Amino acid sequence: MRRVFGAASGGVILTALAALLLNYLQHAQAARGVRGGFGFLEQAAGFRIAEGLFVVAPEQSYSMAIVAGLVNTLTVAALAQPCATVLGALLGLLRLSRHPLLARVSALLTEPLRNTPVLLQLFVWYGLLLNLPDVRQAWTPLPHVFLSNRGLALPALHAVWPLSLDLPQRQGFGIHGGWQISIEFAALTLGLAVFHAAYVADIVRGAVRAVPLGLVEAGQALALTPVRLWQRVILPNAARAGLPPYANQCLAVIKNSTLAVAIGFQDLMAVINTAITQTGLALEGMTLATGIYLALAMLLGTGLAAWNHRLSRQDAGSLQGPRWGARQPVPRLTANALWGTPARLLVTVLALAPLAWLAWLSSAWALVDAVWREPAACAADGAGACWAAVRANFPLLVYGTMPPEDRPAATVAIFALAVGVWGGALASRWPGRVRVCTVGLAVVVTLSALAGWPWGHAVPVLRWNGLLATTLLAIAALLFALPLAMFLALARRARRAILSWPATFLIEAARGVPMPAQLLFASFVLPLLFDGGIAKFWMALAALTLHTACLLAEVLRGALQAVPAGQVNAARALGMSTPAAWWHVIWPQARRIATPAALGVFVGAVKDTSLVGIIGVFDLLGAAKTVIADTVWRPYYVELYAAVALFYFVVCVLLSRAARRAEAGAA
Repeated sequence: MRRVFGAASGGVILTALAALLLNYLQHAQAARGVRGGFGFLEQAAGFRIAEGLFVVAPEQSYSMAIVAGLVNTLTVAALAQPCATVLGALLGLLRLSRHPLLARVSALLTEPLRNTPVLLQLFVWYGLLLNLPDVRQAWTPLPHVFLSNRGLALPALHAVWPLSLDLPQRQGFGIHGGWQISIEFAALTLGLAVFHAAYVADIVRGAVRAVPLGLVEAGQALALTPVRLWQRVILPNAARAGLPPYANQCLAVIKNSTLAVAIGFQDLMAVINTAITQTGLALEGMTLATGIYLALAMLLGTGLAAWNHRLSRQDAGSLQGPRWGARQPVPRLTANALWGTPARLLVTVLALAPLAWLAWLSSAWALVDAVWREPAACAADGAGACWAAVRANFPLLVYGTMPPEDRPAATVAIFALAVGVWGGALASRWPGRVRVCTVGLAVVVTLSALAGWPWGHAVPVLRWNGLLATTLLAIAALLFALPLAMFLALARRARRAILSWPATFLIEAARGVPMPAQLLFASFVLPLLFDGGIAKFWMALAALTLHTACLLAEVLRGALQAVPAGQVNAARALGMSTPAAWWHVIWPQARRIATPAALGVFVGAVKDTSLVGIIGVFDLLGAAKTVIADTVWRPYYVELYAAVALFYFVVCVLLSRAARRAEAGAA
């Protein structure tokens, strides 16, 4: 009875606090001359949605436009997810190959995809598609299939009786008929499919390696052929093991489809963003976006949970013991593995020939024929990569629009932050106290440099651009997220509903709502709370911190649950107080268990900093976009994006390796 009363009291208090906050935001909107409410949904939208399963005219309502945007979001997800699944399954099985060359090729393909931001990859695909031939010279890989810089034209089947096939045809300076797919739609679908294929490949590889060894040996004892063994034993058990992480990838595809707002495709988030801009109803618009994405997450999670429950109807005892992956070592590059048998020799030749050709083309473009110093030489015939463009714009990439007098302080801050990251996360062999002191010293030096010591003047927040903004956002979000994540993890485990309910709602909302939507929410709502007196850097930092803290809280909660329950009782039996038991017994074990997954969250947080340009923060990727917007440097977008990708790749790979070392140490 007491627990029921406590839960009811907590619910009343939370509802009252939410009502007070909502009332304050509504008054803030009213003070700006904006009349709140959802009545705007019946007003004319004033803009057209020409691409999708149905067209929305300007005179139609906002509600119809939002429905059309939702349909576009689901269409992108419905096309990208199967493509990512097929491509990821192929890469994952290739990674499991006993042929060392095939396994390393798969790793070479997936690592750059996993360790660079998805938004950066979308920009690269968008640029590549825009540089396709025009309509008059469109590429025709199949009859009545046209690929040009205007998009992709495919035959369309009209599902109205009688059935008819509408074939695209060249007419004048365009293509008419069929299904016309814009460059934005194609870039978004292709980029999401390729990006998530790298994660699906890891899921497939891990799921196959997690199949119990006893089941495989039992199948072999029954004289099953290798094909039957995979059909009857390995794939069914791997599907059951890989379904939970695969469900997360399905949800991630839907959430990442919100990046359409960055390349001009009219999905749900882009439509709501346009509606907020036209009406000023930020609170109502973001409430709609949050509710829709949470509903999608719940529906998808419920369906996949039911599927997982159906696949899991098996005796848990048969899943114990060693795993099949323990008997599948990483193949080494030896003579016997490469050409020990005729079949291996054939595979080596077939794989090595295209690899050698691609390696030669890549090295010729990136190194042999590259232009390093004179940008004017990049336009010459036969010139390779124009690294001179990166060199000429290097100050803009690193410092943004920062004036020259502020750049020494920014350089010191970037260097200090790099040393702090190395000492805190990467220098695993350093003593613990040395690592803590290194991080503390790095923070002090960074704050001193930005505050004006010893240069005599502070660097304003509005001038934190380029690489400095990206580095500061990544590290500050992680530092602020750690204590908040600890509090949320403990609050969600608390027995009192007044603590557990808000923590649960906040964590699930942050996990279910896309990061771009959270950034837009911060950019619209925080100015209402602070009467407009807040910089965009702090808006981005608030959204990144909350998102990272909620993800990290789930990691910490899982680690706390993994600590044996008797540890606290044993510590109390030794005379320890409860705080001392937590500090000396529980947290050290939970920290060791959570470190690998926490570093994975940190990798995601670093890549999430590339999204802050959506709300106008001039970060590293935003600086690259500014350079490419100049017609002089636009032809060299691949080189400029490659320079940005190299930064993210190096940081993410170092953190990923630290996570693997921590996981091996915990094991």
